[in-house]
Amino acid sequence: MSGSSYPLNMGQIKADLFIAGATIDEVKQRTPKEGKYLKGQAAYHLQQAAEKLIKIQIYYAVQQPDPRKLYKHAINELLNYSQSLGINIIVPKYIEDKKLVLSSWEADGRYDVHMMVKITQLEKALEEIKAWCDDLQKKGFK
Repeated sequence: MSGSSYPLNMGQIKADLFIAGATIDEVKQRTPKEGKYLKGQAAYHLQQAAEKLIKIQIYYAVQQPDPRKLYKHAINELLNYSQSLGINIIVPKYIEDKKLVLSSWEADGRYDVHMMVKITQLEKALEEIKAWCDDLQKKGFK
Protein backbone atom coordinates (compact mmCIF):
# COMPACT_ATOMS: atom_id res chain seq x y z
CA MET A 1 0.00 0.00 0.00
CA SER A 2 1.69 3.20 -1.15
CA GLY A 3 -0.86 5.93 -0.49
CA SER A 4 1.22 8.53 -2.31
CA SER A 5 -1.17 9.24 -5.19
CA TYR A 6 -4.46 9.24 -3.29
CA PRO A 7 -6.56 12.39 -2.87
CA LEU A 8 -6.68 11.88 0.89
CA ASN A 9 -3.96 11.45 3.45
CA MET A 10 -3.71 11.02 7.18
CA GLY A 11 -2.44 14.57 7.58
CA GLN A 12 -5.81 15.90 6.43
CA ILE A 13 -7.62 13.63 8.86
CA LYS A 14 -5.35 14.61 11.73
CA ALA A 15 -6.05 18.27 10.95
CA ASP A 16 -9.78 17.63 11.38
CA LEU A 17 -9.08 15.86 14.67
CA PHE A 18 -6.86 18.72 15.86
CA ILE A 19 -9.53 21.31 15.07
CA ALA A 20 -12.21 19.22 16.78
CA GLY A 21 -10.04 18.73 19.87
CA ALA A 22 -9.06 22.40 20.13
CA THR A 23 -12.67 23.44 19.66
CA ILE A 24 -13.87 21.02 22.34
CA ASP A 25 -11.26 22.48 24.71
CA GLU A 26 -12.48 25.99 23.89
CA VAL A 27 -16.11 25.02 24.54
CA LYS A 28 -15.15 23.99 28.06
CA GLN A 29 -13.90 27.53 28.71
CA ARG A 30 -17.16 29.17 27.65
CA THR A 31 -20.72 29.40 28.84
CA PRO A 32 -23.16 26.91 27.27
CA LYS A 33 -24.69 29.68 25.15
CA GLU A 34 -21.26 30.80 23.89
CA GLY A 35 -20.14 27.24 23.23
CA LYS A 36 -23.21 26.08 21.30
CA TYR A 37 -21.96 26.95 17.81
CA LEU A 38 -18.44 25.81 18.62
CA LYS A 39 -19.83 22.37 19.49
CA GLY A 40 -21.43 22.26 16.06
CA GLN A 41 -18.09 23.01 14.45
CA ALA A 42 -16.37 20.31 16.50
CA ALA A 43 -19.08 17.85 15.47
CA TYR A 44 -18.58 18.78 11.81
CA HIS A 45 -14.82 18.12 11.96
CA LEU A 46 -15.35 14.81 13.77
CA GLN A 47 -17.77 13.72 11.06
CA GLN A 48 -15.27 14.77 8.41
CA ALA A 49 -12.50 12.74 10.05
CA ALA A 50 -14.72 9.63 10.21
CA GLU A 51 -15.83 10.09 6.60
CA LYS A 52 -12.23 10.48 5.43
CA LEU A 53 -11.08 7.41 7.38
CA ILE A 54 -13.58 5.36 5.40
CA LYS A 55 -12.76 7.01 2.10
CA ILE A 56 -9.00 6.60 2.48
CA GLN A 57 -9.50 2.86 2.91
CA ILE A 58 -11.63 2.72 -0.24
CA TYR A 59 -9.00 4.66 -2.19
CA TYR A 60 -6.30 2.24 -1.07
CA ALA A 61 -8.39 -0.80 -2.03
CA VAL A 62 -9.88 0.27 -5.38
CA GLN A 63 -8.04 1.61 -8.43
CA GLN A 64 -10.91 3.69 -9.78
CA PRO A 65 -13.69 4.24 -7.24
CA ASP A 66 -16.94 5.67 -8.58
CA PRO A 67 -16.89 9.40 -7.73
CA ARG A 68 -20.69 9.54 -7.58
CA LYS A 69 -20.66 6.91 -4.84
CA LEU A 70 -17.62 8.29 -3.07
CA TYR A 71 -18.50 11.99 -2.96
CA LYS A 72 -21.06 11.51 -0.24
CA HIS A 73 -21.03 12.46 3.40
CA ALA A 74 -23.32 9.82 4.87
CA ILE A 75 -21.19 7.28 6.66
CA ASN A 76 -23.76 4.51 6.16
CA GLU A 77 -23.76 5.14 2.38
CA LEU A 78 -19.96 4.99 2.27
CA LEU A 79 -19.98 1.76 4.27
CA ASN A 80 -22.60 0.31 1.90
CA TYR A 81 -20.46 1.33 -1.08
CA SER A 82 -17.38 -0.37 0.36
CA GLN A 83 -19.42 -3.53 0.95
CA SER A 84 -20.74 -3.43 -2.63
CA LEU A 85 -17.12 -3.39 -3.81
CA GLY A 86 -16.39 -6.46 -1.74
CA ILE A 87 -13.68 -4.77 0.28
CA ASN A 88 -13.15 -5.17 3.97
CA ILE A 89 -12.55 -1.89 5.70
CA ILE A 90 -11.79 -1.29 9.34
CA VAL A 91 -14.61 0.49 11.15
CA PRO A 92 -14.85 0.49 14.93
CA LYS A 93 -18.08 -0.70 16.54
CA TYR A 94 -18.65 2.78 17.96
CA ILE A 95 -18.64 4.29 14.45
CA GLU A 96 -20.90 1.56 13.13
CA ASP A 97 -23.33 2.10 16.01
CA LYS A 98 -23.32 5.91 15.71
CA LYS A 99 -23.10 6.22 11.91
CA LEU A 100 -26.42 8.01 11.50
CA VAL A 101 -25.75 10.49 14.29
CA LEU A 102 -22.22 11.15 13.06
CA SER A 103 -23.49 11.58 9.50
CA SER A 104 -26.00 14.19 10.64
CA TRP A 105 -23.17 16.28 12.06
CA GLU A 106 -21.85 17.03 8.55
CA ALA A 107 -24.56 19.54 7.70
CA ASP A 108 -26.18 20.12 11.08
CA GLY A 109 -22.89 21.09 12.68
CA ARG A 110 -22.44 23.91 10.22
CA TYR A 111 -25.96 25.05 9.42
CA ASP A 112 -28.56 23.97 11.97
CA VAL A 113 -28.80 26.65 14.64
CA HIS A 114 -31.03 24.29 16.65
CA MET A 115 -28.53 21.42 16.75
CA MET A 116 -27.86 20.19 20.25
CA VAL A 117 -24.89 17.97 20.99
CA LYS A 118 -23.45 17.23 24.39
CA ILE A 119 -19.80 17.86 25.09
CA THR A 120 -19.54 14.29 26.39
CA GLN A 121 -20.72 12.99 22.97
CA LEU A 122 -18.04 15.05 21.26
CA GLU A 123 -15.34 13.88 23.65
CA LYS A 124 -16.29 10.22 23.15
CA ALA A 125 -16.37 10.61 19.35
CA LEU A 126 -12.98 12.35 19.41
CA GLU A 127 -11.47 9.56 21.52
CA GLU A 128 -12.86 6.81 19.27
CA ILE A 129 -11.97 8.48 15.97
CA LYS A 130 -8.44 9.30 17.14
CA ALA A 131 -7.90 5.66 18.14
CA TRP A 132 -9.25 4.56 14.73
CA CYS A 133 -6.91 6.95 12.96
CA ASP A 134 -3.93 5.71 14.98
CA ASP A 135 -4.86 2.10 14.24
CA LEU A 136 -5.01 2.74 10.49
CA GLN A 137 -1.66 4.54 10.60
CA LYS A 138 -0.12 1.52 12.31
CA LYS A 139 -1.52 -0.61 9.50
CA GLY A 140 0.32 1.50 6.91
CA PHE A 141 -2.15 4.16 5.84
CA LYS A 142 -0.37 7.43 5.22
